[in-house]
Amino acid sequence: MKLIALGDTHGRTDWRRIVSGNESDKLVLVGDYFDAKEDITAEQQMDNFRELLSYKQANREKAILLFGNHDYHYLDVVHETYSGFQKWKQAGIRELLREAMRENLLQMCFVHENYVFTHAGITKTWASNNNVDLTQGGKSIENQINDLFRHKPIAFGFTIGENFSFSGDDICQSPIWVRPNSLRKDRTDGFVQIVGHTPQRKLVIDDSIVLIDTLGTSGEYLVITDGEMAVGNPEL
Repeated sequence: MKLIALGDTHGRTDWRRIVSGNESDKLVLVGDYFDAKEDITAEQQMDNFRELLSYKQANREKAILLFGNHDYHYLDVVHETYSGFQKWKQAGIRELLREAMRENLLQMCFVHENYVFTHAGITKTWASNNNVDLTQGGKSIENQINDLFRHKPIAFGFTIGENFSFSGDDICQSPIWVRPNSLRKDRTDGFVQIVGHTPQRKLVIDDSIVLIDTLGTSGEYLVITDGEMAVGNPEL
């Protein structure tokens, strides 16, 4: 069993090269398909997202597309915007996301064995505040979080906590906003969390948290083969 996980794309097309250069059983992207950090136009971001959706439609069991905060703030029910928000393309991006959700092409959480994938991570505090039972583990966590997103999407919005951090560095933040420092302080036991959201110079692997937002820096990605984690070759 081989799984490949990619960090935030922000309109980048690296995923095409990585997919074509690697055989895998699962491909997980941890969100942030929009709001490019580089010279990538809104139209190019939208075209890239359409390609990702087409790939997902053709590979429903293999491809997993997760939500990030830079996707979330375009949703109809969300009334907050974050850095990079492209107001002039809001309607077009919103319609793409609306259609993707109707077709069940996007989700908030994915669990594979003892690996839990979200955009930014799950803290015990946020889970407790939103009645997510982390003690059941496995697919129960995935189902609870995805159900919560479907029925109460505002639970994933930005929250000002005790740290008064406007970057999201607080244990009360949601799985699309919490930062690694707070995630480490309030992490859940028993599984490894694999997250993007916070750019890293190189992919970071430790016992409980793996940081993979590196497509815009080293170009690295995560490969899990039969339960063993490794850094993917950025040239492939």
